[in-house]
Amino acid sequence: MAAELLKLASARSRVVAQLRRVSVARAQLGRVQAQLEQELDAVRRCHDRRIAALEARLARLTADLEALCRSERESILPPGRKSLLMPLGEVGFRRAEPVVRLVEGFTDEEACRLLRQARLADLVRVTEAPDKPAVRKALDGGRLTLQRLRRCGLEVEAGEERFHCTLRPAALGSAPPLGRASR
Repeated sequence: MAAELLKLASARSRVVAQLRRVSVARAQLGRVQAQLEQELDAVRRCHDRRIAALEARLARLTADLEALCRSERESILPPGRKSLLMPLGEVGFRRAEPVVRLVEGFTDEEACRLLRQARLADLVRVTEAPDKPAVRKALDGGRLTLQRLRRCGLEVEAGEERFHCTLRPAALGSAPPLGRASR
């Protein structure tokens, strides 16, 4: 009996020690990731102004190119053509597909309700899928058998045993620092 208790205590002690190592490693990873995010934010801030200026310049240049192509459309495009292939790219005009959008102030739900009221229900998309949690509940409650479920095109696979390890936030804070990220 004493040997079994000693074996149990030893096993639990090893699990606690390993859990502590996992906790320390997660805390280290969290610190390194936090430091990385701070460094990345600093780098982003260094380049933000340049990127914004380049994006604004690109938008102006593209708008200028469009204005030039529109004003010279008849000169640059052969008759009956909508685009012109050039060494650096293609310029041209294409009719965009019409986009259906909600009128300001309307929601998807309201639009669907109004389409149904107008006898246009075929214009409402409905997505259906088996409710898997409800199926499991029906099986557990005896309302459904595996054979009946299979005839409906569904089956239940036994879930594999999976290991899990959930650390308490306090455990992460109590982990001693084992090192710092170096540059």
